[in-house]
Amino acid sequence: MHYYCTIVSKDYLHKGLMLYDSIKKYDMDFKMFFICMQDEVKDLLEKILQEKAVFIHIKAVEGQDRKLASVKAGRNEKEYAWTSKASIFLYLFNNYSELDHILWLDSDIIFYSSPEPIFSELSLCSVLLTRERFKGNNIKLNNVYGVYNTGLIGLRRDKNAVGFINWYRRKCIEWCYDKVHKGKWSDQMYLNKIHGNPGWIRVSKNTEINVTPWNIQGCMVKKLNDDIYVDGKKLIFYHYSGFKPLNAEEFELCTYIELQEDVVKLLYIPYVNSYKQMINYVNKFKSNLFKGAGLQGCIYKNYYRLNGDLVHE
Repeated sequence: MHYYCTIVSKDYLHKGLMLYDSIKKYDMDFKMFFICMQDEVKDLLEKILQEKAVFIHIKAVEGQDRKLASVKAGRNEKEYAWTSKASIFLYLFNNYSELDHILWLDSDIIFYSSPEPIFSELSLCSVLLTRERFKGNNIKLNNVYGVYNTGLIGLRRDKNAVGFINWYRRKCIEWCYDKVHKGKWSDQMYLNKIHGNPGWIRVSKNTEINVTPWNIQGCMVKKLNDDIYVDGKKLIFYHYSGFKPLNAEEFELCTYIELQEDVVKLLYIPYVNSYKQMINYVNKFKSNLFKGAGLQGCIYKNYYRLNGDLVHE
């Protein structure tokens, strides 16, 4: 069995459900742990998902980690989600003895083929990471946002992984904000310090894993049958970082970088259509949950209206 974990809030609920559906499509034997940031999110998920899922309120994690709870008031929701990641790992290992591994995934991820290559790599190490894979002039961002993208962290339960988690937890509780400050940013820049560590930390060699808007730039993207290929390799999962629903009909596809047309056509338009379907599905259970970011104060890079055209900045 494969074990996954993600964290969801009201703003990320629909994304989290889409992630779950994509895993279910390609993994026949799994369990997914949803860490819920609000009561209504946990209540709703318990109504919608009955199989292969475990729902844990963030308050349960805080109850076993008072230091985590003590910094909550000083961080926004995104920052607190980043901060709590390592504490969640410890909570899961401490409370679920059957977990011999856990794969953390940000909820804005979608699988497009079997995750088995990820778990094959994880079997060879204690901690599995993926690089940001910045390109061209953006390589310098390794020293701003980090070498590694923490949208995926794989852990195999052993003393090395637990030691890593405890170190990571201390650093994130100490400082974890959505701003660049003295060589820090979010939970990612801390991982720049792992260079030169022994072989129990593995950096994935699969470029089909954790494909992002910035590392797909310049790649050849094609669809063959029902599979997506990036530079001739079958895509395993895409990380829709920067995707922002403005309302139920309008979307900012990525706030960070202008997307190329084939990426929009093959990845983002299907994602938007699925997102809209998920809004309609969730509304059957709770009609006022979806809000959207709204249109005011936005500077668009990839504005898209449902069944409309892409408009770049």
